[in-house]
Amino acid sequence: MKTVIVITGHGSYATGLKSSIELLAGQNRDLYYLDLMVDDTDQILKEHMANVVKENEGSSVLFICDILGGTPFKVSVEIANNNDDMEVVAGCNIGSILEGVFQKDKISVRELADSMVLSSKRTTVRFEKNTVNQNTVIDPEEGI
Repeated sequence: MKTVIVITGHGSYATGLKSSIELLAGQNRDLYYLDLMVDDTDQILKEHMANVVKENEGSSVLFICDILGGTPFKVSVEIANNNDDMEVVAGCNIGSILEGVFQKDKISVRELADSMVLSSKRTTVRFEKNTVNQNTVIDPEEGI
């Protein structure tokens, strides 16, 4: 089953992630970015989400929200709560979202949600300064 991902959050959270995701992974027709702007209501966001779900009838849906308990999270939960083909996660970082983009059609939506949460936990770290040799030169050409 095809999985679509809806990224949502306060302000320009979703469209901000869009620019990063497209830079790193290219465009993907199965990703939707829904911002909740200051003048928007929860009902407006819910209508946008419902349109994405309707447009992708027969697909699994993973909602990725900026913060646990915020309006985008609550609206996502209202839509997904009684549907086995929908999941909601909150607080994921860009690395876990990228992993999810690449895995979304290979595993179930529930496994995808669990994988993204675990990835966020695994990749959220504090840099340990004393573990790097001070004479080590970091090549600025390396990286993503």
